[in-house]
Amino acid sequence: MSDSPIYRPHDEAPASATLRAVTPSPAWRGIDVREFEYVSRGDFVGGRLYLPGAARPRPAPLVFLTHGTGESARSESLDFALDWVHLGFAIAAIDLPLHGRRASPKLSDRLVQAVGALTRGETIDAEGRALTEEFARQSTSDLIRGIDAIGILDEVDAERIGLVGQGVGATVSAYLLAHDDRPRACVFIGGAGRFEDAELDPATRLAGRSSAKKCPTLVMAITGDPEVSPASAHALFEAAPEPKEFVEISSKAGGTGGLSEKAARRAADFLTRAFER
Repeated sequence: MSDSPIYRPHDEAPASATLRAVTPSPAWRGIDVREFEYVSRGDFVGGRLYLPGAARPRPAPLVFLTHGTGESARSESLDFALDWVHLGFAIAAIDLPLHGRRASPKLSDRLVQAVGALTRGETIDAEGRALTEEFARQSTSDLIRGIDAIGILDEVDAERIGLVGQGVGATVSAYLLAHDDRPRACVFIGGAGRFEDAELDPATRLAGRSSAKKCPTLVMAITGDPEVSPASAHALFEAAPEPKEFVEISSKAGGTGGLSEKAARRAADFLTRAFER
C-alpha cells in the first residue's frame, strides 16, 4: 500500500474490533449476527458481521459488503447476501462515512449531492469537492482498517477476502482495491464508476493499481435504470485487473434486497470460484 491522494494512513494503533451479539432482523434470523466497532483515522466505524452457523466449516471466507449512496450497513438492499451466509461466507458491512449511524444533518445530504453530480459529469464547488475527497480518504482507510480488524478473528479466513460494492460502495471498493492487495475477489455492482475529477475517479485509481497480484473481478452493470449510466460500469471494467468478467443485470428483476436472486447467485458463484483458485 502506498501514499496517494486517496489513501493517506494515519499513525494509529493496530486495528481491533469490539463485538457484541445482537438480535437480527427477521430476514437474518438463525444467523450469528454481531455488531462491531473499530477506530479508523480517529473515527469510530460501526457495522455488522454475519457468520455461518456452527455446522459450517470455519474459518469462513470474509466478504466486505459496501452499501450504496444514502444507505447503511443495515439497509434492506443488502439482504441479498443472506443466502451467501448459508453458503458459508462471513459477511461484514460497515456504515460508510456520513451514512447510517455516522450520518450528519449538516454534511450527509451535501455529500450525496456532490457524489451524484460527479457521476453525472457535472462540476462541483470547492466545498463539495473537499467533502468528497475526505469521504474518499476516510472510506478507503475504513475498509483497510476493517480488513485488519475483522480479518484477525478466529471465525474468518484472512487468506480468502472478497469485496462487494453497490453504487458508491463500488467506488470505495475500487479505491480499496487500488491500495490493498489482500482481496482475492471483487464484485462491482451498478454505477458510480466514473468521475470527471481524475484524482477522485475510481476508474483512474483502479487503473493505476501497482500490485501484480491477481484479483478476479466481476462488474455487474445495471440496465433499465435511468439514474445509472452504463458508461460508469464499463469504465470500472476497463480499469479492473485481469481476470475479469462483465455481466448486465436488470434493475426490474426484483428479488431479495437490492439485487435480484439470479444476480445474487451469479455473484456468489463468482466469489466461490475465486476463493477456490
